[in-house]
Amino acid sequence: MSHIYDFYVKFIIESEAEGKKDVDNLTRGTGKYSEITDVYSRMLLLNNAFGVEGKFPDKEGRLKIDPDVYAKVGEKDYASGLKALIHSNGNFNDYIACKLSEVHLLGIDSSIDISALPKGSWLIEFPITLAKPYISRDDEPFYIIENPVRKDKVFKVPLISAMSWKGNLRWAMMKTHLEPMVNDPDKFAEIRFQHTLLFGTEKGLEEEPKGWTSYLDSLCSRAKEEYRNKLKEKFGKEDIPNLAGMLNFYPTFWDRIDMEVINPHDRKTKTGTNPIYFEVVPEGAKGFFRLVYVPFYYLGKSLSDIELERKVLQDLWDLVEGLRKMMLTYGFSAKKSTGYGVIEEEWDRGASKLMVKDLIGFEKFNSFRELQRKVEKLKGEHTNE
Repeated sequence: MSHIYDFYVKFIIESEAEGKKDVDNLTRGTGKYSEITDVYSRMLLLNNAFGVEGKFPDKEGRLKIDPDVYAKVGEKDYASGLKALIHSNGNFNDYIACKLSEVHLLGIDSSIDISALPKGSWLIEFPITLAKPYISRDDEPFYIIENPVRKDKVFKVPLISAMSWKGNLRWAMMKTHLEPMVNDPDKFAEIRFQHTLLFGTEKGLEEEPKGWTSYLDSLCSRAKEEYRNKLKEKFGKEDIPNLAGMLNFYPTFWDRIDMEVINPHDRKTKTGTNPIYFEVVPEGAKGFFRLVYVPFYYLGKSLSDIELERKVLQDLWDLVEGLRKMMLTYGFSAKKSTGYGVIEEEWDRGASKLMVKDLIGFEKFNSFRELQRKVEKLKGEHTNE
């Protein structure tokens, strides 16, 4: 007796009427798929629809439905496949809730303890609720639709990675602090240098600049050399060093997923051509944002306590303004220029936390307005000493 060990081969989708029934059983976890209790595994098995030859019958028995389309959305007013799993019956959202419980149980998505960090380190964390959907792109090599939302590799929960937060906040800080200084090269170079201390070496900072560095060089070309000289002077090196930033980002796990469709229309006939399906984290989905700052570039220098406090609190002030712009105005999603990926303006005060090591204990806030008032008050107290 032969055994089949390949997951996809063992659970192939049949052709024509039986194939349609297979997709329905796969969606529900019944029939030959009853042993597959993991919802995400059933979602991956929908890929087998690409290997089905011919068409599935419609409700009138006509062989008109492409198997992969049925595995994506079902048929007209009857949802099956991926659409049913993540939209109609909510099975995948139940799966996410279960996996998030595991994440919390393991302490992966928990509050950060900064008690062992040096003076001036600070922590900001607060719950976020999407006011508009969030779109991203997963690197899953084989999926039933071309636009899956990014998911954690282990738990398969939708997330925005630490690196995505870093890139989006750096961009927002550039829009907020750098762009207004394009006509003041000295100030532009100073702020650009400070952003490097916060976020780390710019991507593309090479002998032949490209990417981010090339863009900033062209944004204010007169500040280009001064910026590089500041880096060399700060670290006493002829070559520009490769730096880690003082900011430490953490992923945000979302509690929901949904599915949307774009149906491009032919310019002449004005009829839909080929619907494009994509996953989103929908409006109303919740997550948690966390950011930790460690002022290691200021430590071990001949700075007085007052000078250290002023630098730390100025960085905090600038970052809060950048966060506000990223979260409420610019967005942090793919297609953010069309409004995707912004959050609601207020949240649960009790779930938030601001702490600056050896300067203030835990403070609560329910909006960026309140957070900015607290930082402004703290900044005023220490700059007036």
